[in-house]
This record gives sequence, C-alpha cells and structure tokens, in this order.
Amino acid sequence: MADTRITTRFGADEPEYFRHSPVSGHFSHLLAALAAAIEAERDIEDGLWSDPGFDHWLRQAELGWERASGLCRAIIDVPATRCSDVPLQRFARHLHWTLGCETAAELRTARQIVAGHPDLFSWSGNGPEERRVAQMLARGRQQFHEVCMLDMLNPVEAVASPEACSEYEPFAA
Repeated sequence: MADTRITTRFGADEPEYFRHSPVSGHFSHLLAALAAAIEAERDIEDGLWSDPGFDHWLRQAELGWERASGLCRAIIDVPATRCSDVPLQRFARHLHWTLGCETAAELRTARQIVAGHPDLFSWSGNGPEERRVAQMLARGRQQFHEVCMLDMLNPVEAVASPEACSEYEPFAA
C-alpha cells in the first residue's frame, strides 16, 4: 500500500502556469479545428469525385469548416477578460472574414492585412501567458497561410481561353 506525501517543500516557489481564459480556450480549440479542416480539404483537393471515399472526405471537410467558423464566432462573441485576448479575437474575426472571401481580390486583401500588420496579430512578453498567446498566434498565422493556399479559396480561373482553342474544328453532332 502506498502512502501519499507532498513532494514539494513548504514555502517553495512554484512557477506560474498558463490558465486559459474563455477566449484563449476557444482559440486553442480553433487551432485544432483548423488543422482538421485543412487536412480534410486537402483530401478532397487531391481526390477524384469518382473515388468511393470522396463523399466521406467532402462531408468531413464541410463539418471541419463549419466547426472552425463556429469557433471563430464563439471567440468573437465571448467578452475579453484580459489584454491578451484582444489579438486572439482580432485574428478570429479576420479568419472568419477570410473564410468568406469570394473573389481573388478579397483574398489578396486578407493576406495583405496579415502580412502588412504583424503587430495586430501577435503578442509579446516573458510570462507564461504571454508566451502561450504568442505561440497560439504564431500557429494561427501559419494555418492562415495554409488556408489561403487551398483551392477552395483559389478557384481555377478559365484555363483555356477561346483563342487557345481556335485551332480545333467544331464538334458536329
């Protein structure tokens, strides 16, 4: 039978640990949801629609993006309880807007905002909270760039122009 004993001496200074706020907790879940959604989207980008697993992959991607969008909205709606929550909310708001981009110009603008204003989407400091928030934002920026490279936001424009097809004879029915 084992006896329980305290292993830390009384009066010892224990290091501070990071504790999630409601915003940072949701943001942490958003990073995981984004990773899953990106992976599922890449599955359907590289798959053929005739593949038996394509419907499953498509459904997984749709659910992944719904979950990521829902978490973005949750982060935006939850009140900030500390200063470090502000850049997390700002990033979630920008990501949510980016996921709704419908044109190449909107996507280009979204990318330029992140590239041109790194101070809006970063956090600095030496404490556990500051380091953790900085890491979450750095991972978020990395995933933002991965999202921007997906085919779903970069539709293939008309590859063949009418001029390129002028040498072919018309098909007679």
